Amino acid sequence: MKFSNTKSKLALAGLAIAGAFAVQQPMQAASYVVDDFTKFEAGQSVEGLGTVHELLNIDAINSDAVAIFQGSEKNDDVWSYQSNTGTRINGGLSFGGFSEVSTKKGDRNNSFEFTFAEGVTVSDFSLLMLDYGDYNAFGAQGHNVFLTAYSGDQQVGQDSLSGQGNVSGGDATSPDGVTEFGRTNLAVQGEDITSVKLTFDFQKGDNTYNKSFDPFLGFDSLSFTTNEADTADVPEPATALALLVVGAVGTTTLKRKKA
Repeated sequence: MKFSNTKSKLALAGLAIAGAFAVQQPMQAASYVVDDFTKFEAGQSVEGLGTVHELLNIDAINSDAVAIFQGSEKNDDVWSYQSNTGTRINGGLSFGGFSEVSTKKGDRNNSFEFTFAEGVTVSDFSLLMLDYGDYNAFGAQGHNVFLTAYSGDQQVGQDSLSGQGNVSGGDATSPDGVTEFGRTNLAVQGEDITSVKLTFDFQKGDNTYNKSFDPFLGFDSLSFTTNEADTADVPEPATALALLVVGAVGTTTLKRKKA
């Protein structure tokens, strides 16, 4: 490829610079909240970096993480379950949330891993867990929830919730559920957190099962605080847009001038 003048060369340089700055630049410490899932349809995947937030990746460890909505909004059946008395509708979501995709109680594990964009670490992470404890699906005795933060492979923080058998306040919409199991905010703090895992277990007899004793849960109100970093893979939107415009102009110029 041959360029006919200096402007074309400068355009190519602008494109290269735009590409470089679009993926790496300094990051300031900042706090973020993800509590509005209305851009998704019920049952639509929320997994993958940038799907719910440009810096956050959600991964259901044993299944798929999908958007859910309160009651029957958006024709959603993920946020309800079949019982001997019919369909029970869970609630407590203002602008939607997420959960596992399967509506069968035996297929749901409710374990998730949260990771961040390349070069990004956080100092804290929290989420709201809804409707934990209003349905003891497996006749569990003791049961536990763990939100664990890691820096690389090293555990740097953990929050937990434990109970015995059926619990009061397990319904997110009941008065006691607002402050007990039904609406539980789990939060961790730690140095240079790179990933966070949400896991469950319950005991029945002599056996321990690595899943939630109540399989039909919802999650909402994710929040995290990023640390200051020299470089990160996600730029400030304004900077990225400006530089990408330069790059786009450069591309147009090159197409017109190449021989």
